[in-house]
Amino acid sequence: MKVAMIGGKTSTIGFKALGVETFAVDKPEDSPEVWSGIRPAEYAIIFMTEPIYEILRREVDELRGEKLPVVTVIPAVVGSMEVGMEETRALVEKAVGADVLFRQ
Repeated sequence: MKVAMIGGKTSTIGFKALGVETFAVDKPEDSPEVWSGIRPAEYAIIFMTEPIYEILRREVDELRGEKLPVVTVIPAVVGSMEVGMEETRALVEKAVGADVLFRQ
């Protein structure tokens, strides 16, 4: 199965060098149009930057019950909004029943 990355051009370029299928967007507001052209079932993992996730949160939430793809939220090149960590924290808390991740 394939791996995808959705984000700004500077965030996706490194992933492209690793053979990841990349979908660069000029502005986060353009991400719904890009998302509509992606078939999530073709991917094992979809990485997306935090600004893109903020726009596509509803679409990603619809995938949460599926085994694949795993959607992983990562900081954009411009810096972290802590969205990825909060999503990870919520998923771990749901799985374990407690917040076991350390806060900085």
